[in-house]
Amino acid sequence: MKRLRIGVCGLGRIGSLHARNVASNPWEAELVSVADPIQKLAKDVAAKFGARPYFDPSLMISSEDLDGVIICTPTPMHASHVELAADENVSIFLEKPIALTMKDAERIVSKVRHAHAKCMIGFNRRSDASYEKAKRAIKKGKIGKTILVKTCARDPQPPPDDYIKRSGGIFVDECIHDLDVALWLMDRKVKRVSAIGKTLVYPQFAKYGDYDNAVAILEFGDGGLGIIEGSRTSNYGYDLRTEVLGTKGSVSVDNWSGESTRLFTSQGGVSDPGPWFLQRFADSYKRELERFYNYIRRGIISPVPVEDGREALRVALAATQSAKKHQSVRLAN
Repeated sequence: MKRLRIGVCGLGRIGSLHARNVASNPWEAELVSVADPIQKLAKDVAAKFGARPYFDPSLMISSEDLDGVIICTPTPMHASHVELAADENVSIFLEKPIALTMKDAERIVSKVRHAHAKCMIGFNRRSDASYEKAKRAIKKGKIGKTILVKTCARDPQPPPDDYIKRSGGIFVDECIHDLDVALWLMDRKVKRVSAIGKTLVYPQFAKYGDYDNAVAILEFGDGGLGIIEGSRTSNYGYDLRTEVLGTKGSVSVDNWSGESTRLFTSQGGVSDPGPWFLQRFADSYKRELERFYNYIRRGIISPVPVEDGREALRVALAATQSAKKHQSVRLAN
């Protein structure tokens, strides 16, 4: 089987992780090149994994003969890099969020559709064994009709100020995974969002119009509900939880290592305990790349379509607007 030629654009924390994961699976893929405007970083990562360094992601995409590119560049650059990769007929793995504005999200969706490009959004929880097990339980009807989804995402420390300034805010940045998971598990669209955000511990968030704690309440089209909690102030450690309540039971996923799905029915429940997200989701980051490789080779339907990335952003932006205006926001169908 021919090894896939992969390039990575953007070598921050997640981009460097993806580069390492590509290089660690030489049977499937070859890390051909990496790109980052920080020249020392690009050189160091390239030297570590035997890849070619570039200081301009666009130049890397247009110059290399790639089967796939992993785009982890700053979010405002996503649209231009997706368009370039699509024009070069390179399959695309795009880290979350898809964009910071609906205009750019629509631009990406339009380009992928019209170019018939292969594009997968990097919502890694969908490749986590526990979340996949929860999804299967729901699809098999084990908890009946889904009524309510609750997610909790609490980070143990705030990101650097420079990151806060350009992240898009807590709902677009931190809570985007939770919003995607909520939409994916409930398998329906949101019609109304009510949200509130507060700066309770770290004043630097208020400086950039952001929050260190926030909650969004979702109302789905059929009346189902969602509660999304995001926090940057969990000084006791990383805390991640998801639960879906149904008419016959509930299924939940917790922040534990290994198998962390718990299924509760009238027959009882089962449980089994982790640290920061890089450790908690180490396997899912590898698994999502394996799914990307399979998608490049023979896939027809994206494992995580661009339309799903657009929908999660739509809800995140509505939550941001609701928190700023102190009123609920109704989403157009």
